[in-house]
Amino acid sequence: MSALNLALLGGDTALAQALLDVIADSPLRLPAFYPLTLSEEPGLIEFRGDDYPELEVDGYDWTLAPVLVNCVPDAGNVLKAAADAGVLVIDLTGAVPAGGKLARGQVLSLPDPFAQQLATVIAPLAELGAVVSVAATGMLAVSTEGPAGVDELSGQTRALFAQTEHPSQLYSKRIAYNLLGGYGTPDEAGNTPEERAALALLKKQLPGDCAVDVTCVRTPHFFGHGAAVSLRFAAAVAPDAIVEALKAAERVFLLQVAGEAGIAASQDAVGGDKVWVSRLRFADDGRGVSLWSVADNTRLPALAVLQLLTLIAAKQGH
Repeated sequence: MSALNLALLGGDTALAQALLDVIADSPLRLPAFYPLTLSEEPGLIEFRGDDYPELEVDGYDWTLAPVLVNCVPDAGNVLKAAADAGVLVIDLTGAVPAGGKLARGQVLSLPDPFAQQLATVIAPLAELGAVVSVAATGMLAVSTEGPAGVDELSGQTRALFAQTEHPSQLYSKRIAYNLLGGYGTPDEAGNTPEERAALALLKKQLPGDCAVDVTCVRTPHFFGHGAAVSLRFAAAVAPDAIVEALKAAERVFLLQVAGEAGIAASQDAVGGDKVWVSRLRFADDGRGVSLWSVADNTRLPALAVLQLLTLIAAKQGH
């Protein structure tokens, strides 16, 4: 049984809670667990039935654990301090460039959850033949922004029913009963950070001449990302081959039920480890397929982190 001492920054976030749930269900042991916080009022973090008091980052001894998992945006200075001390930093927020180095420690920045969702669905299809274009529209949950996003949607929803005001502090406009076409500062091409992350990952996965377009929309729901995906092949691919490829994919669950019950909803995927796919539609010329997918936006990165931690623990065991 592998074991690893672990530090975790942002234990009260949705990402961290999903990670702790995933670890708790795994054989990985944490002989020492250090939940860290930037708050001046530390709380308690529950893990495997025990409550662990949060430790303030200032004054924490970075030699206590070889790995830090970061779930807090804008924590670059903390990550640098950890890396300066030789700690391996696993960042789930995009606070540092992927594969970057901060002094002695290596920093691993995992792909954005929505990018992971798209890549999981597209990977088995790309093995069926050359892909010439992919277009995806993401319907993303407010838990992407952690507790702040959940609190803003909840507060604004209550305020609307009470006919009172709840200011928009996180989002540019009201999120309750509204759709926001993107979140974050766009680049010169007009792509938001989430769109850039998905584009970068898909372009690594697909041929260089494949046209890729991604649009992200923030929607008024708490958990679970949705994505409408359309894919075009260079040559015709049999529908049965597409169905079998999705059924055989390890991280995909293909929902094949007739009628309205066969439409996957975000709540179906929440708490699960797979990307649900439904509503397969095939182009008349045999070269295209469209689908709807949903996934738990907190558990996808949690599973990836668990794999990394297990590998690190096994390496240390040697």
